[in-house]
Amino acid sequence: MPAAHKTARIIEPQRSILVFQGGGALGAYQAGVFEAFEASGRQPDWVVGTSIGAINAALIAGKPPKSRLERIRTFWDRMSRPETGLAAGWLPPETGQMLGESFGGVLRSLQTMAFGLPGFFQPRANAAFAFGLATAPTEASFYDVSPLRETLLELVDFDYLADSPVRLSIGAVDVESARIHYFDSRQCRLGAEHILASGALPPAFPPVRIDGRLYWDGGIYSNTPLEWILHEPRIHSLCLFATLWQQTDHPPQTLRDVLRRSKEIQYSSRADSLIAIQQELHQLRHAVNLLSYELADLNAQSPLRDLACLGCGSVFHLVYLQAPRLPGEDQNKDIEFEAGRVVERWAAGLADTRRALHERPWDREKVARSEGIVVHDYSSAGAS
Repeated sequence: MPAAHKTARIIEPQRSILVFQGGGALGAYQAGVFEAFEASGRQPDWVVGTSIGAINAALIAGKPPKSRLERIRTFWDRMSRPETGLAAGWLPPETGQMLGESFGGVLRSLQTMAFGLPGFFQPRANAAFAFGLATAPTEASFYDVSPLRETLLELVDFDYLADSPVRLSIGAVDVESARIHYFDSRQCRLGAEHILASGALPPAFPPVRIDGRLYWDGGIYSNTPLEWILHEPRIHSLCLFATLWQQTDHPPQTLRDVLRRSKEIQYSSRADSLIAIQQELHQLRHAVNLLSYELADLNAQSPLRDLACLGCGSVFHLVYLQAPRLPGEDQNKDIEFEAGRVVERWAAGLADTRRALHERPWDREKVARSEGIVVHDYSSAGAS
């Protein structure tokens, strides 16, 4: 085998991909990720998202470059709830900062659950479902998401999206078959219903009917849509993977801690194990690719030649980003749309991504021939 096929080398990415998890209000972090990415002079070639990640992704792919950040900012400004009443500091400072943050978080969550969120969802006028009565499947939820449909139709240009240079993929799960499905702009025309389906988290939001099938939020099946991009591994890629749920934590001590932690584990969707599995799979592709060089002189009719197409020599530089845990967060942090929290999470995504793009580890670190997925950990746990 020629030495050139054995030595480690620096691989320059040929495309850029943004991968966004679901997580409701936590998705402001992804807005900051995109702002830093765009400010670096880049535009994504492909955006993949689930739930709130699908909304952020659609706002990017569904507008020309000059309008993308402005539309994302418009969306998050509308979702930001001003802090009022007891949540605005009713507790005296001497009760302790943590108690005040926790109490304020509870009040903000109760306010959202009781009244909904303008431009996103509102309580259903018909309370049949809430009282356990049968209703139409597309109305089987506590909230009506008609406001979100109107927001999407205003902020996303679906005609532009049909021919957008940015590929969009969004995950949803088939309610009846329990199978994950990725709606992809390279395979079908996407509309507001596809974005709504990806964010249809039960029992809060109703399933969405598409081509005769009902779909729920893809996050209840897999909140980590990495497998879809790694399904097409043929191009050297830089992938920013913006996660919203913390992988690690201290042992919980209170009921509040237990509820928060169990939700984090559920929606982190085994990101680490998925990456490990995909790394092994990609290593096998690289092994087949390297072996194909040894078979170069075989007869063209050899059946072994047909196996060479299973090989792949591409490298994915995966920049692992993670929204921070803010003081006082509980199990309802994903519906905590208070303006100050949105600003904090946006700023964190901006700072983390700026650091990764400034350090550019994919331009400095040599990659062994056997490696196909290289992880650069810029989460709080991986930060130096």
